[in-house]
Amino acid sequence: MTESIRKTKRLTEAAAAAAIAAMFVLLKLIAPFLVFVTMIVAASPLAAVAYFHGMRWGLGASAAVILLVTMIGGPEIGLTTAVYAGALGMAMGYGFRRGWGAGRTIALTAAAYVVEMSYKVIFSIYVLGIADALTSILSRMISFLQWVWQPLAGLLGYDPDPGRAVFTTSGAAMAAVIFLFNSWCYAYLNVELFDELLKRLRAVRR
Repeated sequence: MTESIRKTKRLTEAAAAAAIAAMFVLLKLIAPFLVFVTMIVAASPLAAVAYFHGMRWGLGASAAVILLVTMIGGPEIGLTTAVYAGALGMAMGYGFRRGWGAGRTIALTAAAYVVEMSYKVIFSIYVLGIADALTSILSRMISFLQWVWQPLAGLLGYDPDPGRAVFTTSGAAMAAVIFLFNSWCYAYLNVELFDELLKRLRAVRR
């Protein structure tokens, strides 16, 4: 196979992966309740490009996804959720390409999740001007926190209202632990899905 054919093959596969990832990201725009699917599936096509063709190709495919989604869905999703897919895809692709174990790859992917979510809040507030971005995230966190906080508050004598407790030291610590656990869960699900996808892709490419 000549170098020209190799480059054409890589370009075709990267373009296909970018289109698939963009469609998964845009699910959030079409049906917001499908965001869970986006968070677990969208990174895998980009991770596959990074794994098979290298990080530069993975980065190029990620940039293409961000551009496509921004053009179709606007910067609110293109410069936030599409960046999430790219960040996790690059992290997984790097870990698998280097031959890391599952634990180390999950840790890197979870770190990418934490960094991307921090970027998302800052970008939404200070660049896009979405003033209630942090409030929206805190509201979702409080809704989830109440299932853990209220039983513990009853035992330990803390304020049972998670809306007030989240601004206390104990409540903030609990929210941070839940956020880190949430990042690990998403990283684990992404890595497990990509691992299964990679097995099938290897079989097809033989």
